[in-house]
Amino acid sequence: MKCTVSIVIVLLFLSCGDNPTEPVGPDYPTPSVISALFIGGWLPPDTSKGTSNDILLTWTVCPDSSFWKYTLYRSNTPDIESLPDSAEVIHIIFDASDTAYTDTHTEWDTWFYYAVRTSNQDTLVSWSNEVSLSILPETSFGGPDMLVQTINVGAGPGGITSLPSEDRVYVACYFDNYVYVLEPSYPYVINIVSLSGGAFDVCASSDYVYVSCSSSDEVTAIRTSDNTVESTVSVGDFPSGLCITPDGSRVYVCCYGIDEVWCLDASSLAVLNTISVGDGPWDICVLPSGDFIYLTNRLDGTVSVVRVSDNSVVSTLDAASEPVGICSSVSGDYVYVCDYSSNEVLPIRTSDGSVESAIDVGAGPTGITVVPNGSLAYVSCYLDDRVYLVDLTIGSAVSYLPVGVRPNGVCSLPSGEYVYVANSSSSTVSVFGYSSLAYQ
Repeated sequence: MKCTVSIVIVLLFLSCGDNPTEPVGPDYPTPSVISALFIGGWLPPDTSKGTSNDILLTWTVCPDSSFWKYTLYRSNTPDIESLPDSAEVIHIIFDASDTAYTDTHTEWDTWFYYAVRTSNQDTLVSWSNEVSLSILPETSFGGPDMLVQTINVGAGPGGITSLPSEDRVYVACYFDNYVYVLEPSYPYVINIVSLSGGAFDVCASSDYVYVSCSSSDEVTAIRTSDNTVESTVSVGDFPSGLCITPDGSRVYVCCYGIDEVWCLDASSLAVLNTISVGDGPWDICVLPSGDFIYLTNRLDGTVSVVRVSDNSVVSTLDAASEPVGICSSVSGDYVYVCDYSSNEVLPIRTSDGSVESAIDVGAGPTGITVVPNGSLAYVSCYLDDRVYLVDLTIGSAVSYLPVGVRPNGVCSLPSGEYVYVANSSSSTVSVFGYSSLAYQ
């Protein structure tokens, strides 16, 4: 939702003679100040794409004893005060204390302008400020849900990430030994980076994209300025998920084959520590604070918690039957774990490690991302060929989006304008957005 306010200042020029008791001019009513708020979207508990595009209008009260009425105007063009005949009168109110109205006759993806004219019993009028508001295109759940592009990439796309700047999206293609580079403003492959083997997962800072190469047991750093390989380091057996700390100083990579997490210096890829964890570490995330990392141990059903300051395991949580994908909430109060075998997403409270009520999703949940406003998670369900939308405010899946074959990695742009899904068996990336942001 985008809302801008432009203030129209009404200047009242008063003149008076030498005698201060003489009339000073017309007594105009006190003008109101109006504001507008979009209150539509998905309406629980109906999950069948029920939507509302209502706008709540409120304004300040006119305190004058001579008050007569408010006249509320709406237009698709600005400057209602100068051109009132071009606007529509949508409501007239004769009670000075009645200062709210809900406009239910709006349209998606359209600009609306509103102003209130206050009249007094002398038929003098004053205008409020003018507010403008554009409702985003219809989306039931507060996030991108329109398929705007399907992009062909290499064989076996899995891990996928965006640069913080949103300039590029990087896709690891396991069977191609390549990383494919996409540009959000130009929805096609713009570059291909060749690696030594089995590009499994990716994470990014502003300057580098880091890739776990599972079949060659390496981590590679790709320079984002020119998409060339800068350095490579050997790590433990079958590196899988990896993440970078918020300050960009360390990279952590799960080594699935030897039950370890390796800590690397992000600038040099020098090995700083190796950390013993549970059986089959698979995916990993870092809290926004940078204090802790959480990782799933796929083969023993646990989640390990590692303190970043000393790289020590501070807790091991019995969380799931087969935990795979994991991500943090925007606030860091929760981490969300995909349980592949039970077809659930498990919210884990980071304050005490407790698992809250499981959220049912589709078959084989594998990857998960939370959109920047923190209200919605996208869960790729590998065996369903769908991405499920989970409303985190109510702890329930509310819909799903059909995607390609065997969806795996999923990521959101930092702005939340697009969500990308890597379809591992159809060698494509599905891009979801809002209709007004769809590619031309």
